Amino acid sequence: MENQPSKGALAKATGIALLVALLLLFTTVLPAEYGYDPLKTGKALGLTGLSQAEAKPAKGAAPTPVGGQSVYTPQPKIYKVDSEDFTLRPGEGVEMKYHMLKGAGMVYGWKADAKLTYEFHGEPDQKPNKDYFESYDLDDKVGKESSYGSFTAPTTGIHGWFFKNSGTKDVQFHLSVAGFFDSAKMFAGGPPDEIPVEDAK
Repeated sequence: MENQPSKGALAKATGIALLVALLLLFTTVLPAEYGYDPLKTGKALGLTGLSQAEAKPAKGAAPTPVGGQSVYTPQPKIYKVDSEDFTLRPGEGVEMKYHMLKGAGMVYGWKADAKLTYEFHGEPDQKPNKDYFESYDLDDKVGKESSYGSFTAPTTGIHGWFFKNSGTKDVQFHLSVAGFFDSAKMFAGGPPDEIPVEDAK
């Protein structure tokens, strides 16, 4: 039978654990969390500023970042919605773009009755040259029948999709977007068509 620790040893271990806990409470927890620093250890360790910063955020401070990105981005106007139906014959393509300010967000979804090849890309208003564009997502080989997601504009400019029917039969698809854009354009082989967009109800 193994030797049981004596009551004295248990009491001694409990007392040591309690003493360590109290020491940590008064030297670190209270100064950091509540700004109470009776032993002045919080000031020495630079912990008292934590409670003050948390209790009194600076006026106009930036939102707390999560994963390097802000969780809140105010926008100057109400968001817009747009919904379009397309039919593409074999070999035909169409481009749908939305003008957005840098940092503006958009959610989108499109669904087709057969696979489409596509590129999701953007063109800044201030381009280094006339052929410059930024590619965000590309599938020009296999294609997809649907895609859903969210997008934050990295630059002020037009952002959207080029869809192409690379198959042998007509393809019908529907595109829906909602976000902070101010205009929409459709490119179908000629000059762009201005598409009216509506404020969200």
